This record gives sequence, C-alpha cells and structure tokens, in this order.
Amino acid sequence: MIRRTLPLVTVLLLAAAGCSSGASSDDSLFPVLSTITPTAVSTTVPAIPTTATEATPATSPTTTVALRASTSTFVLSSPDMQSGGTMPVKFTCDGLSQSPSLSWTNGPTGTKGYAIAMHHVPGPGDTHWYWVVYDIPSTVHSAPAGGPAPGSVGTNSVNNQLAYAPPCSKGPGPKLYTITVYALSKSPGFAAGSAVSRDQLLAAIKDITLAESAIDVTYERTS
Repeated sequence: MIRRTLPLVTVLLLAAAGCSSGASSDDSLFPVLSTITPTAVSTTVPAIPTTATEATPATSPTTTVALRASTSTFVLSSPDMQSGGTMPVKFTCDGLSQSPSLSWTNGPTGTKGYAIAMHHVPGPGDTHWYWVVYDIPSTVHSAPAGGPAPGSVGTNSVNNQLAYAPPCSKGPGPKLYTITVYALSKSPGFAAGSAVSRDQLLAAIKDITLAESAIDVTYERTS
C-alpha cells in the first residue's frame, strides 16, 4: 500500500469543515486580528545637557594690543595730594619750592622706563611746563618730595634751567596743573644733560608710550 501525505493546507481545511462545535473557523483556528491589542513601546531619549559654554558661540582667540592711553591698572598718585584736589604750598614758590612727591604702580608688560612731565595751560595755544624727567629706570616707581629726581632732568619754561620750577602763576583764581607719568617701551634717546623741553619729550616718546596716567591739582595764590 502506498501512503501519500496530504499537504498541510488541505489537512487544515478538512479539519475546519468537520468541526462539530459550531464555532466558526475564524474563531477556532485563527485569531481575529481586530482583537489583537498592539503593545505601545515607549522610548525615552536622554536629555542632552546644555551648558553656558555650549550656548555661547565659539569665538576666535583675541590679541591684546598695548595702546597709548590711561589704564585702570597703571596709576599715578601722590602721598601729599589727590587728583582733583589742591597742590600743597610746599611745592609752589610760596612754600619750599619742592618738586612733588609721586608714586606709580603696575607699569604695562614691556615697560623699559618712565618719564614725567608737569605742565599748566594758561590759555588757548599756550603751555607752561615746570618739570621734565626722563630715563627713569623701570625698577623705580616713585619720586620723593624735593628730589633727587629719579632720572635725567629736562628744562622748565620759567627759567629754562635743568631743574624743577615751582608754580608761581600770577592773577586771581585757582590754576590747574597736570602731572603725567609715561610708561615707555624704550629710552627716548636723549644724551645726558640735554636741555629737553616738554614738547621735545612728547615728540620723542610719541611712538614708544605704552600707557600714561595723570593727576590734576589746583593752586591759588593768596598774595
């Protein structure tokens, strides 16, 4: 006897036809697709941390350039007077005629020396100067009252001598005097003993000034 195997599909169909339970073939053999409830899959995406650095656009490196200007770190001061105040009598011709006491701090990087100038503007187009000092070493940060000067001394417009000339302005009312210290990248190059005026000093240091700081003081003669 030869046995033949019926295909699986045929067997399934015959079984469905001969079922005596009264249930439909869809109910007994195959699950109803409409009754299958899909399972929801929840996926949580981790939050990406945000920092101030990430929120700030990247910038290219910056270069600090030394400019000729007053700075908040390079400061001229005096133990005897304040900027905006009055000049003590001892620094004038009514007192001891002493050169003023000065102190400066935080010279910029690259400073090779300092220079000092003191001047007064009596009117438009006119300037009087009383003190010029140059070739001050970079290690020196003060000038004592009455000297000696911390560097080479230039001229003044009062008597044209190589010395400090005390303010002795005539006329009523207070006069304004400005004392400035300059931080320099090199020596202005004057020979020792040169009769250097304020204008000559400013012309020589125009391109070598790293920073400058000044104090303004007033003095009014009473006699």
